[in-house]
Amino acid sequence: MRTLCKVVILGIAMAMTGCEVEGPVFQRHPPTSQYAVIYVYRPYHYFGSAIEPDVTCGHSTAAIGAGGYHAFVEEPGIINCYSYTEVGRGISFEARPEAEYFVREEVDWGFVEGRIHFYLVNRGVGLDEIQECRQGQQ
Repeated sequence: MRTLCKVVILGIAMAMTGCEVEGPVFQRHPPTSQYAVIYVYRPYHYFGSAIEPDVTCGHSTAAIGAGGYHAFVEEPGIINCYSYTEVGRGISFEARPEAEYFVREEVDWGFVEGRIHFYLVNRGVGLDEIQECRQGQQ
């Protein structure tokens, strides 16, 4: 019985390690007079940590793992952020030049796989939450 408990504990410990993005820590990208910067980040939660859905924001796409972020540099205008696994469930907002936007990605329970949700958060909340995130590999 003790051996079984040790195996289960070891398996849980192994499953909880290595699930987080391992790139460089968060670094701000200065917006310019012609572009806005949209940070899409995903705070680390154990549930859904193995899922890395592609996220499109504006004209670019990136896979964002648990504990990761990606900075999308886009021209001003209406920006759509969504995942191909959740067509029609993304968000849209108007981006202005020289501005920063923060979009939090969350994975919730789903029938077959996790459901992806996006939330536009204010700058203060976004800057606070993204500090623990790391840039994923592209």
